[in-house]
Amino acid sequence: MSGNHAGHEHGHGGDGARLGVAAGANSIFAVVQILVGLAIGSVVVLADAAHQAVDALGLITAFVAIRIARRPASHDWSYGFGKADALGGFVSALLLVASVGWIVAESVRRLIEPESVEGGGVIVIGLIAIAVNGAGVLLVGHGHGDEAISLRAARLHLLTDLAGSVVVVLAGVLLVTTDASWIDPAASLLVSVAVLWSTWHLIRSAVGVLLDRSPAGMSAPDLSNVLSSHVDVDVAHHVHVRSLGAGRHSASAHVVVHGETTVHRSQEIVDELSILVQDRFGVEHITIQIECEHHCAEGEEEHDGHAHSAGGAH
Repeated sequence: MSGNHAGHEHGHGGDGARLGVAAGANSIFAVVQILVGLAIGSVVVLADAAHQAVDALGLITAFVAIRIARRPASHDWSYGFGKADALGGFVSALLLVASVGWIVAESVRRLIEPESVEGGGVIVIGLIAIAVNGAGVLLVGHGHGDEAISLRAARLHLLTDLAGSVVVVLAGVLLVTTDASWIDPAASLLVSVAVLWSTWHLIRSAVGVLLDRSPAGMSAPDLSNVLSSHVDVDVAHHVHVRSLGAGRHSASAHVVVHGETTVHRSQEIVDELSILVQDRFGVEHITIQIECEHHCAEGEEEHDGHAHSAGGAH
């Protein structure tokens, strides 16, 4: 366990450094895009600039969220700060939605009142954007199953902006060859739709963690079936599973065992079930309460009022 934990921490440290570099590059280029977009009057460049700026905010948010999530648990925060990651991803997604709303409004206005745009400048800034966002995607790296939601948000920002930059270049080419002013706002709307579609999935993931939705690949019925498969268990109920963030999960359940059992045997069953759940689902925090069909044979009188609770494993 200790070796895996160290590797996890090391990986997050590397993520933070790469996120910092990517955030700096995106921040600088967002300023350049805004200045160029205003100079040549291109709403699609401004749309990409707004997205670029939110990218930078998203990357900074991911960096901060990952650092907070690594903080150890305390008396007041007994489950740790893992959900700071989901909160960071959620905030980042909302920023993205807000920027898209402004761009859509501006694009519709441009469709109603067309303005001429310099196609050559659009192509140049679009090509630079492809290079910057492509480098950012490489810095953030590829995804894996237990990565932070805020890191997924950062990668999503970069990937959608990379796709948007390609649309910017295509729009610039069409502006040069056809001189149709509607192409610029139309391309901007296309980028906005793609961004909203991908952001919706991100919001769902973040909200699922924040509101304690069952983690992917593990539901309460799944856990109940695994617990009930133990030879000494009749049935499992009051089963709950949730994510603690940062790829960590928590589970709790009441299990009814066959006939009479001693307190010692009850604790053995708890340990066996905990190992079973950890092996099957990788759950880090598991609390199991033993319930006997009638009464536990040992310690019944001494522990009156607590006979139903044999203990928990964490």
